[in-house]
Amino acid sequence: MIPAAAGATASSRTVGLVFSGMCLIWGSTFVVLKMGLAGTPPILGVALRHLLASVLLFLIVIPKRLPIPTDRLAISQYLTLGLLNFFLSYVLTYTGTQYIYSNISALLWGSVPITTALVAHLTLPTERLTWMKGGGILVGFGGVMLIFFGYGVGKSENLLLGMLLVMGAVLAGTWPGVYLKRRPSRSNPIVLNAVATGIGGLASLLVSSVTESHIPMVWSPRNIGIILYLALFGTVLAWVSYYYLLQHMTVVKLSFVGFIAPLIATFMGLIVLGEVLPPTVFLGGFLILLGIFLTDARRYLRLVRRG
Repeated sequence: MIPAAAGATASSRTVGLVFSGMCLIWGSTFVVLKMGLAGTPPILGVALRHLLASVLLFLIVIPKRLPIPTDRLAISQYLTLGLLNFFLSYVLTYTGTQYIYSNISALLWGSVPITTALVAHLTLPTERLTWMKGGGILVGFGGVMLIFFGYGVGKSENLLLGMLLVMGAVLAGTWPGVYLKRRPSRSNPIVLNAVATGIGGLASLLVSSVTESHIPMVWSPRNIGIILYLALFGTVLAWVSYYYLLQHMTVVKLSFVGFIAPLIATFMGLIVLGEVLPPTVFLGGFLILLGIFLTDARRYLRLVRRG
């Protein structure tokens, strides 16, 4: 992550607009991803998105002459982020979202802070669980179970498979963040993501060439537009915005994107794709958000008091 720059200033209006835009983009990607699956093989979709994103990120890296470390630690970080996050996690998300509503996928992905708290407790001596964090994890996973039972269990094997794949994606995407906290990257974050998206894209392209050769790709303006949107907005612009906001917002304030983006995705799925959810799923989503709050309640409450 980029540390907060000393004396960095930006108008509150600009910061608010960037934050709102990032929430909207990350919330919308689940709906756009689901729309793209109608004409693009899922793993090929991951490959095209990340290869294009890598090229666009390098168009930032090269003119700025940002250094690209090649020491053992840097290579380990490139591979960890590229293969676990941008390859495995995205492949599981795309594949699972074929079978379930986009807003279900978004709500399950909302549990990342909860899985992160659990994995951090198991691997980071400084991130041990408190009673409050443990309660938040239990509440959050209770919400996940409500979504499973309210939406898919006993209704369709494909629905259950889709949700299991997305939860696998959540777990795969959790580890790189914890790993980078254990061994902080010395690379510029844009460099780290440029290399990692390239690795994830190439791995996805290789797997797609073996497993999806029989699935036609529809090269329509709609599908090409979806890939461009997911690469340019969903990956490049969203991450650049995130690093910009890290310089102008507290980490606690920025973490509220974890509450807002799943809500945006839920309502966009309803409005754009007509994805109507049963009441138990909404309750499950609420419990996930409550669990996120409880895992870091003290910092959130301090933020509210400061007003």
